[in-house]
Amino acid sequence: MDTVRRRLISTRAQLETVEKELDGWTPKTAQELQCINSFLLTLEEALNNLEKLSNEWLARKIADHEAEKVRITEIFERINEARVQFEKFLFDGLTPSRIADHKYHLEGKGERRVRREVCTPGTLVRILDDIITWAKNTSPGSPNVYWLFGQAGSGKSTIAYSIARRFEFAGDPNDTIILGGNFFCSRQFEETRLSKCIIRTVVHHLALKCRAFADQLSDADFETVNQNVRAQLEDLLIAPWQASKPDRCSDPLNPPPQYLIVIDALDEIDGTGGSEFLRDLLEVIDKNENRLQGLKFFVTSRPDPNLVGLVDSLKSKQLYRLQHMLPEEAQNDIRTYLTAELPHFAGCEECESLVALTAGLFIYAATVVKYLAKHEPSEQKSVLTTLLASSNSSNLQSLSTGEPFTLLDTLYSQILDGAFRDFRPKENGWEVRRGILHTFLCTAERTSTSVVADLLFISDDVTEKLLSNLHAVLYSGEHGQVLTYHKSFSDFILDQGRSGNFWCNQAIHHQLLADACFRWMKDGLRFNIANIPSSFVLDVDDPILQDAVEKNITPVLNYSCRNWSYHVSYAVSTIPNGLHDSISYFLQLRALFWMEAMNLLGLRGLCGRMLRIVHDWVISSQANSVESVAFSPDSKQIVSGSHDKSIQVWDASTGDELKVLKGHTDFVTSVAFSPDGKQIVSGSSDKSVWVWEVSTGAELKVLKGHTHRVTSVAFSPDGKQIVSSSDDKSVRFWDASTGDELKVLKGHTDSVTSVVFLPDGKHIVSGSYDESVRVWDASTGDESKALKGHTDGKQIVSGSFDNSVRVWDASKGDELKVLKGHTNWVTSVAFSPDGKLQIVSGSDDRSLKVLKGHTGFVISVAFSPDGKQIVSGSYDKSVRVWDALTGDELKVLKGHTNWVTSVAFSPDGKQIVSGSDDKSVRVWDASTGGELKVLKHHTDAVRSVAFSPDGKQIVSGSHDKSVQVWNASTGDELKVLKRHTGLVRSVAFSPDGKQIVSGSYDKSVRVWDASTGDELKVLKGHTTSVTSVAFSPDGKQVVSGSDDKSARVWDFGSLYIRETISDSNHHEKHTGWLLSPDGQHRLMFVPPELLLPDASNILTIPHSSCSSVDLAHSALGSQWKQCYHL
Repeated sequence: MDTVRRRLISTRAQLETVEKELDGWTPKTAQELQCINSFLLTLEEALNNLEKLSNEWLARKIADHEAEKVRITEIFERINEARVQFEKFLFDGLTPSRIADHKYHLEGKGERRVRREVCTPGTLVRILDDIITWAKNTSPGSPNVYWLFGQAGSGKSTIAYSIARRFEFAGDPNDTIILGGNFFCSRQFEETRLSKCIIRTVVHHLALKCRAFADQLSDADFETVNQNVRAQLEDLLIAPWQASKPDRCSDPLNPPPQYLIVIDALDEIDGTGGSEFLRDLLEVIDKNENRLQGLKFFVTSRPDPNLVGLVDSLKSKQLYRLQHMLPEEAQNDIRTYLTAELPHFAGCEECESLVALTAGLFIYAATVVKYLAKHEPSEQKSVLTTLLASSNSSNLQSLSTGEPFTLLDTLYSQILDGAFRDFRPKENGWEVRRGILHTFLCTAERTSTSVVADLLFISDDVTEKLLSNLHAVLYSGEHGQVLTYHKSFSDFILDQGRSGNFWCNQAIHHQLLADACFRWMKDGLRFNIANIPSSFVLDVDDPILQDAVEKNITPVLNYSCRNWSYHVSYAVSTIPNGLHDSISYFLQLRALFWMEAMNLLGLRGLCGRMLRIVHDWVISSQANSVESVAFSPDSKQIVSGSHDKSIQVWDASTGDELKVLKGHTDFVTSVAFSPDGKQIVSGSSDKSVWVWEVSTGAELKVLKGHTHRVTSVAFSPDGKQIVSSSDDKSVRFWDASTGDELKVLKGHTDSVTSVVFLPDGKHIVSGSYDESVRVWDASTGDESKALKGHTDGKQIVSGSFDNSVRVWDASKGDELKVLKGHTNWVTSVAFSPDGKLQIVSGSDDRSLKVLKGHTGFVISVAFSPDGKQIVSGSYDKSVRVWDALTGDELKVLKGHTNWVTSVAFSPDGKQIVSGSDDKSVRVWDASTGGELKVLKHHTDAVRSVAFSPDGKQIVSGSHDKSVQVWNASTGDELKVLKRHTGLVRSVAFSPDGKQIVSGSYDKSVRVWDASTGDELKVLKGHTTSVTSVAFSPDGKQVVSGSDDKSARVWDFGSLYIRETISDSNHHEKHTGWLLSPDGQHRLMFVPPELLLPDASNILTIPHSSCSSVDLAHSALGSQWKQCYHL
């Protein structure tokens, strides 16, 4: 009874813990929700059943009855099973590799599986006993790392698989160690060749074996799976393992089991990842030996001298070199293996010859066995005799050299010759079959014969036939993918010196496969490839979606979508290259369809990574990018300068390369033709300027003088002179016929980036990083003008012979302002030193336009109704009146005690109103400058003022969040309009004076009835403070500006009284989703700052661009299939 009560309490605690952990957590998928609900339901049912039994026992007092014990046991078995299933689901978040698990071999069906074999009984006995003894030794002095290394084909993986099987399934009942986790590396699958997959797979296995470790691992951050090996070791293995020690070692009388981690074939990890992983593993283990008590690591790989030295330096390790086996021991093992596999050859002369020939290399013996297996027993002896006759033991090189095995190469060559025997090298049939072989080995992931056939646009029968002929080295895996028995065969084919005519040039073949992927995507991808019936149907709501995906995205199209970037990344990257055209076409016309297909395949997260891979490839392939180009005067030729230090001349009509001019020793940065087209001038990072003859390509002159990179070169209009600029801050003037340096023009204080002659040939213009443009007299070298003003780089001001001054946006090139008034050429322009307040323009009309007088920032300006005067308000607390024609200061109106923030003329021009941070509104006589009235009622700074159209009223907006209306003649306060929840920044009257509009920091625009003070409308759409509002001249529209960098135009005539625009049901608040008229379906996403919240908001002008979307004829719902026609 007590036991039941304890379990009842434990189960209730489990349920409460799970419910607490899941409180407020939203499952990401339906599968997650189902798993969680199932686990909770099982716990709840178990709890109810236990409580029911407990109550029955109290009443009946039969708790010891056998039937009741069985019921209790069944309940807890269900709880445990549910917990295991839930933990499996939870730990799937580690994204372990299923293929890397040694049990994957056993999960395969028939021939469709990864081929892994245990050691033949009676072979490698001494090594296996040594490893098993080490593993079972739990004494503190026993090394916790055992590194087995040897050459390719020496049997490492077979040993590792045998050890994994031994401690997983057939262990001694007295074993104190069990298999905790394993990872069998293989280059044939992406997930088994990435070092980042190893630890996350191993800890997944360990969590399913060790409950205490699982409890601690569940608290870890699984995002660590995407970090480096050291971070994974610390966060996913060492820390949880250390934290689990109290639970693992809770009973001192019963020591906990130890766990063995098996990691095989680290040499098959991509690049140097295997060596780096082993180094990180060994160093971390060595530094954390005490924290990892209870774990042992068995690792195999090929030898790496650097790692051997590292392992030798560690305190706790055990090494074993397979090549240190005695020759007679290795031969006896191979004899035992051959007798088991080829019993009818046991003891015969051919078998002994084969044993001698292998020289202890297990892969040779295994390959021969597989080669003979497809022949009839009656034929095997003659086939073996042929093999033995063409090979002899003298061909075997020393294993310790690390060089390829000539004997194994001979065997592979014999197998290939047999498979290709019907054709001669270089014949079409022979080339086709070699292409198949290369594709078997070069695909991004091992794939089926049918996909390989489709990639090569040949019959599947041909690929199947070749696979059958190469049965000794290749086989068909679990899902029909073509796999190699051993990596040494791939090594052989990819080494030109070893494989001869069978060699695979990977760069060329990857280009072929990339082209094939693009062809399949061009023909196969289309809009709505899964035939989803309506744009309103989510993928998860389409019951036949998966069937449609499998039907319309064929295996070869599936492969192409997932792996085109892989083949591009390994392809030849030289220019010209057809891949560049294919990539360009794909990105322009197929990229969106590709993303749709990847989404349907559940792989949309890979799209960004794939595009980045191709971006890097394109950049690297353009290492010799063109820096400068120029047309010849007759437009028949083009000259280009490149990073490859060459100059190329092209036929402009055909694109043919005519000449390559070489001589520069660094990047060519600038090129130009002479006016007669007979010469070319070039500048380079090698600090020199060269002159070339176009007809012959001969070098005519080398002009030296610059002390840094030459940035720009140009001929004078008459062709007699050359000008060049440089990072040495100078402009140099050269005689084109002699090459003599005529002048050095100095004045710039930073790199000179561009230089050119003006058409008259009398002046030179140069631009520099010192933010100036300088004009030089070509005859004297004197500086004529310096055009300055690029203070913050955000705006450009220019003066022109068209009598105007223009202000430009430097980032976009947009024309911001056209300042007109000069009656002759504008010769010089400049910003004021702070680049914000003033522009001064000098002109041949002898005028200078600058209004000077304020001693602080000018915040507000306005013209008088007749345009003859200007009023300005400033941070210097003054209001000033100016003559708009002459710029003369007419009056200074003083009275405000703080910044003047807003000014305006009355409609008749006789009065001026001003608002200030001193909380007052003041009215002035425009003719005398006298102060007429001071309007005080605001409790905070006044930021905007305006007269009504008839001049009888004044409106003001304030930081006190109110809008106030005043009688302009008496100064009486007429109304206080309060609904804003933020500072009021701008106010204005409608043209008929019947409405007032106000903009506020609460992001809203509000329209008021000027006579009653009632709030008529609230216009919401801006995402930050509204800073400016105004009515259109006809009173039909309201325009508002905001700190969200947009201006919005509202159709005043279509607004209904008391309608709040942001409450429209045609969009979802804050999300940017535009809804269908019934509000039931999402139509499209619009960034919130661009959103038109209602038809009344007819235009939004954002800071970057402006667009309009007409949905009147949109293809929505079932019509969405009409969206795109190829």
